[in-house]
Amino acid sequence: VRRLAPGADAGLQRLAVQLAALPALKELNFGSSRLSGNLGQLLGDLQTPLESLELAFCYLLPGDLAFL
Repeated sequence: VRRLAPGADAGLQRLAVQLAALPALKELNFGSSRLSGNLGQLLGDLQTPLESLELAFCYLLPGDLAFL
């Protein structure tokens, strides 16, 4: 598991806020991203369901899979 750098949590929160502000968002590609344990934080406030979510080469934790 690759750990996020110190201060990255604030960046993830800013990204989550920006994603939630996109009402027409339909597709996301987080391929090769360091998301372990953070999917719920990033995607939990989306206003509409995604049609496509790519998570290739992402190490997901059980909590991420439970969120999905």
